[in-house]
Amino acid sequence: MEKEIVSHQDQDSQTKQHHLSTLLLPPHLQPSAPSPVSPLSDQVYSQAAAIFQQLQVEKPVSHQLLTYAKKTDTPLPESGDKATKQRAYQLAFNTLKYQDLLENVISDSCFHTSQQICKDLLPLAMVMLFDFQDRKFMPPKRLPQEGQERIQEVRDLEKSLQKCKIKLAASLARYRVKQNLWSVSCYLSDSVRTKHHRAKCLPLYAWINTLKTSVNEVCEVFKSAGLEEAENMTDLREAAFSRDPLCPDTLVFSQHLHALLQYSAFTNTHVLNIQDRSVCVAVSVLQPLLFDKGDVLVVGFFSAVTVAHIAVVAAARSGRVLVCGSDHAPSQLEEMQELLRQMEIKNVRVLSVAFCSLDEWDPAVQRLKVIIVLPQCSSSALNDPVNAMLSEHGDWKLLPDLSHGSVSKSKLNSMTTQQARLLAHALTFPRVQTVVYCTRSVYPEENEQLVGRVLEKTHTPHKLLPFRVNGPIFPGESPSGDTTDSKFFKLEPSHLTNGCFIARLSRQADPTKVETVQDVLARAVAKGLLGDIIPDPSKTNKKTKSKKNRATSAPSKPSSPSSQERLAEAVLGNGPKQQWTLSSG
Repeated sequence: MEKEIVSHQDQDSQTKQHHLSTLLLPPHLQPSAPSPVSPLSDQVYSQAAAIFQQLQVEKPVSHQLLTYAKKTDTPLPESGDKATKQRAYQLAFNTLKYQDLLENVISDSCFHTSQQICKDLLPLAMVMLFDFQDRKFMPPKRLPQEGQERIQEVRDLEKSLQKCKIKLAASLARYRVKQNLWSVSCYLSDSVRTKHHRAKCLPLYAWINTLKTSVNEVCEVFKSAGLEEAENMTDLREAAFSRDPLCPDTLVFSQHLHALLQYSAFTNTHVLNIQDRSVCVAVSVLQPLLFDKGDVLVVGFFSAVTVAHIAVVAAARSGRVLVCGSDHAPSQLEEMQELLRQMEIKNVRVLSVAFCSLDEWDPAVQRLKVIIVLPQCSSSALNDPVNAMLSEHGDWKLLPDLSHGSVSKSKLNSMTTQQARLLAHALTFPRVQTVVYCTRSVYPEENEQLVGRVLEKTHTPHKLLPFRVNGPIFPGESPSGDTTDSKFFKLEPSHLTNGCFIARLSRQADPTKVETVQDVLARAVAKGLLGDIIPDPSKTNKKTKSKKNRATSAPSKPSSPSSQERLAEAVLGNGPKQQWTLSSG
């Protein structure tokens, strides 16, 4: 009988393994999937030109080599599929990095005057020239693509660039000699150039939907498909993957596997979810903090994938995820609801209010125990901000600053004001035990300095433990070089990962102060931990006063442990009374 049961289990395992294997399809079996290195479409050029026009750095008239059309209040392009939008923003961002160089090439070669390029088309000329020189002035090998409309302005300008390519290449060569540039990328500052090169080889990170399968099962499928599992992230090769040492549900893949992952059925069915590591780490921090049947509130700017990831983690503890719907655009909420429907996730609740209008009395937050704050930030810890901004709804207006390696003081001040507002409000909920604050910034003004400033100004009611920085978040140092100090976690940007900053704030007693039994019990009553054993003092105040006179006339008794002290021992243990504290758990 036992052998029969084992054989059935093996058969079920093989059936499940076969089902998972069918989800991993090579790119050539996905006919609708475009190649990530295919020539840019007319739509990409057109959108990139509109983005560059809105974001390009305006110079004083005396320093202008080209005169663009005046900027308008038109919103940045949001139309088109995700792949087109990503490539358009990437092209515009690269053009911003080389704006001065490209303007010099166009001006020196007289391209705009000889080809009669009007100022309305100069942004298009700039983005197309960047792509043209990036291809070593070779014409693109275009393949006929169905459903893509041809844009005549783009085709005409492409012909003009081809016609003048010798003059353009000569002007670029002269500029490089004059500036002593060994390569075009040497034009960039050291910090921007380093990030530019890192972004090209950055590994891919993808978390596994553990509601559908396990990490081990997915790893076995990849190994059966011919991929090698590397022991460490630093050992990744072309056809290899590894497990993330900080995120137990996340796998790391070589950049060479981008097409395989992006267009496989594994990803299309959301068994595997590609996401930046800076977000995966923040979600990983939440895992040991969640309470059984407790809620976690997600605050700030984040994607539908982030909400789904937190929901999967919370589901393991029968918890819910709350989102303040008024803080997000209708299109973002629709995207979120559609993804949750596809993933069959049902433990997410969208509240109708904005976060800063939410208070402790709202019935929706009575089970709230954890808040994760993901504010809009400078994105200065990202090697390539475009992908992260696109997926996590970042601020595109930061791209001009990031293209030169730093963010202006005025923009930093504006962001830190909003960051402090969100974090301060998160600390006002009495039932919340932990607040996780995460940015993708390298600036102390957005990170440890802001956390310290907010904590100093936070008022804690007498009966509650105050919030304090609770670290270290991850013990020791990981093989990938991620470091942590005694208080905060900082993931430094490198060739392996984008960076982030994480602070975990938990309710903790001040270790320098000694608490009395009465202080401990008062907090326990306030939290409702003792039920009806000790009633609320505010409800029994009158009864206490009426018995006071009778108590003073009663004969004195030898001192002995009071009922409150005995109760405190039962609740908190039998340690020395002067060391009693009530933990945040």
